[in-house]
Amino acid sequence: MEKISGYIDHIIFRNEDNGYTVMVMICDGEEVTCVGTLQYINEGELIEAEGTYTQHSTYGTQFKISSFELKAPEDELAMERYLGSGAIKGIGSALAARIVRRFKADTFRIMEEEPERLAEIKGISEKKAREIAQQMEEKRDARKAMIFLQKYGISSALSVKIYNQYGERLYRIIEENPYQMTDEIQGVGFKIADEIAEKAGIIRIRTSVYEVVCFMH
Repeated sequence: MEKISGYIDHIIFRNEDNGYTVMVMICDGEEVTCVGTLQYINEGELIEAEGTYTQHSTYGTQFKISSFELKAPEDELAMERYLGSGAIKGIGSALAARIVRRFKADTFRIMEEEPERLAEIKGISEKKAREIAQQMEEKRDARKAMIFLQKYGISSALSVKIYNQYGERLYRIIEENPYQMTDEIQGVGFKIADEIAEKAGIIRIRTSVYEVVCFMH
């Protein structure tokens, strides 16, 4: 496995059903074509990705991402790049520049904690400020869930299914009874549930007649 880090320059293709994405990252000034299940990342975001380089017969060298970690924008330029990328509906490059010029390094904190202050910016009404804040919250929740599920060795594709099925309830299900997923999510069998349970500190005791789930927290 190799690691690369950089900004998402643009997304070439994304399957909205399963999250399969083809995109271009800028890594140390060089363009790298990346593929993987990446439903919850957008243009302008900074990520550190782990995976392998592969050779496609038509498209050439690609980096196949197996897991990734989202990084906070490192500076004001990165914040402006992210906000102006189209990741947040209703914010274009000109408006992104005005927001960052007004709030500087505090931009993301203001957007998440004091979103009403966005109405200080020309072109943003109070209603639009609330809509922007809601989008920021939804994206933050999705990222948090993806990172949490990766800790349990769950693939990006399966993580998308789990998040879409349970939303915020996924934390309780993973930590208390991951076997519930075997009946509710395609692709989760007892082998995967066992692996998740072991990482969560749950021991499933099998008997010839019945199964008992013991919690060892």
